[in-house]
Amino acid sequence: MKIGVLCIGDELLKGAVINTNLAYIGQRLLEIGVMPELCLEVPDEPHEVVSALEYAMKHADFIITSGGLGPTADDLTKQAIADHLNLPLELNPEAEKAVRARWDSLKRGPLPLNFLNQAYIPRGAEALLNSFGSAPGIHITAGTKRIVMLPGPPSELHPMFDRQLLPILRSLLDGRIYTRLFHISGVPESRVEERTIPIIQANPGLSVAYCAAPEFVKLFLKTSDPDCLARAESMVRSEFAAELLHDSSHTVAEEIILLLKERSCALALAESCTGGLIAKLLTDVPGASEVFPGGVVSYANQAKRELLGVSAETLEKFGAVSAECAAEMLRGAAERFHTDCAIAVTGIAGPDGGTPEKPVGLVYIGVRCFDQILVREHRFRGSRSQVRERTAAVALNTLRRMLLGEKLS
Repeated sequence: MKIGVLCIGDELLKGAVINTNLAYIGQRLLEIGVMPELCLEVPDEPHEVVSALEYAMKHADFIITSGGLGPTADDLTKQAIADHLNLPLELNPEAEKAVRARWDSLKRGPLPLNFLNQAYIPRGAEALLNSFGSAPGIHITAGTKRIVMLPGPPSELHPMFDRQLLPILRSLLDGRIYTRLFHISGVPESRVEERTIPIIQANPGLSVAYCAAPEFVKLFLKTSDPDCLARAESMVRSEFAAELLHDSSHTVAEEIILLLKERSCALALAESCTGGLIAKLLTDVPGASEVFPGGVVSYANQAKRELLGVSAETLEKFGAVSAECAAEMLRGAAERFHTDCAIAVTGIAGPDGGTPEKPVGLVYIGVRCFDQILVREHRFRGSRSQVRERTAAVALNTLRRMLLGEKLS
């Protein structure tokens, strides 16, 4: 089965909105062993939508669209595609009930006609009800082709994709595909690939894909042979035993929350150059409050002194970006929040502020895990955001390794 994706909306082409839907769709398709044949970003113009649809249908069997299903004047996807396929729009009773219920929940008075228009579905199509918004999705079978239209807001598209579209796709796959996804932390993508080569060679028919992120590398296995997958999975778990995230963890922060709970301990933070990014990653995880009482964003030297107890002498002699300052920030965070674990980071994220002695990308990361304390110097490359992301990733990965009992020096 060949899949094409149409992402519809002027805001995508203007750069006003980042196309996170495509990333999500691609990742979820990969997990069932499929990669899109193509993706097109299309403006909110009926003829452009139709032209893109025609092109996609020449190269793919299953077309997924996102955007253009809402109640406003620029939501033209449904009408454009229905007109192209010569399918009149008809009021769908189930969709009407859902749209009316959604409007009633908003408590805005009489139901406007343009809002009710969302319940009109092309004749013969299936309405995919939307529990997170007002616009239903639409599933059309056109000869040997299929088209599924989904709303554009990620908060609506993501759950509809998982709960309604994925079952349709799985039912249409040519033969059973067996897949497994691993998250490998603290290892560069090139090294993961190198260490995976013997596994590939030992398992003919195994397909492997890699996706690098600051905090880990995603390793994806795919095969039509369940025995092959079982052998490969066992080899991956053996090869990367120390670096694999727990199967239930999708981020390093999520794994750290799990490990902290298992060990009945808590974590405090002292952040400078990351500006609260590490706290954000931790609090993205439900239940983080059980093991994360808080942290301090001590961006200025005064905050480092007053909130974390960093001495004026340390700042004067060594500077805010130093191992000595990181160590005192680390101690201050653990003492003030009464925790067994702590992370402190201080550095120069750029693009300005560097010197020959302390260049942009210089970061000191301190990590405490019970009695083990480590302060390391790092030199990160990249933009300001990349330096911050890599700092957070290394800090969290270091704590993870300590929580797992690894002795670092």
